[in-house]
Amino acid sequence: MNAPNPTSPISTAILSQLGTIARQRPASRVRRLHVPHRSATAADLDAAFCAVELEDGAFGLSYVLLGNTLQALLAARGGGALPLAGADPLALAQGLVGGNAVERAIALAAINALTDSVWRQLGYEPPPAGNSLGDVVLGPQDHLGMIGFFPPLVQRVAEVGGRLSVVEMNAEKVAHQRARFPQVSIGLDRALLAPCNLVVGTSTMLLNHTLDAMLAAAPNAQRFAVIGPSAGLWPDALFERGVTLLGGTRVTDPQAFAEAMAVGRSWSSATRKFAIARETWPGWRAMTGC
Repeated sequence: MNAPNPTSPISTAILSQLGTIARQRPASRVRRLHVPHRSATAADLDAAFCAVELEDGAFGLSYVLLGNTLQALLAARGGGALPLAGADPLALAQGLVGGNAVERAIALAAINALTDSVWRQLGYEPPPAGNSLGDVVLGPQDHLGMIGFFPPLVQRVAEVGGRLSVVEMNAEKVAHQRARFPQVSIGLDRALLAPCNLVVGTSTMLLNHTLDAMLAAAPNAQRFAVIGPSAGLWPDALFERGVTLLGGTRVTDPQAFAEAMAVGRSWSSATRKFAIARETWPGWRAMTGC
């Protein structure tokens, strides 16, 4: 695995790349910020994402269940404090560095929307994911490390006879998951990732700035996948640091997506999952000519 570059945080590299691309392909303005219809819980994941929609039809998603992000978004929407129509998404993206939880969530959604916009201009269609977990394939020889919890993977590991270690960021979640899965090694210590040859983590690591540290904590990982609806960005900065697969979600039916978000229904049928492997990625400079 390539070692993370400690002199260039991933968020800084992502914003620098977006700025370079925007000079050649100016960004479309924001049409609307989509916020979940009602409060969501960890068990209601379809309602746990916001979305930035651009005037050119591009979309970007972002997780909103970190801390009180969702509650703050809903309160701001109710108070009329989110007038993002016409905003510059590149300016919103800057909130990924130094912004509060809400600003970081909107920033990541804007980053993903900017990426989707250019992919649409280029006619690029990211490869469809072979399974719901971003093409993650397990065998009996694998020791899987999970950053965040993916219940379907617990059963899959058990079925193939592999080993599993889980790193959570919240002590309450650790206690909850230990009660549900007493046979699984679950904790707060990143050292749990050290023996793992395969790691799967949520794209939430981009929001809480833990991806560099998680990569460093997994020196034996031959594969390191970052997956989730928030993982809709150019993968180059991640690949350069050791991520081997990016699995994200793309909106395919804007009207159905917007309607589902507005009433709190699942929007999965209005989207499709994709998986981009490092070994087949052509690189953003080759694609854009920047």
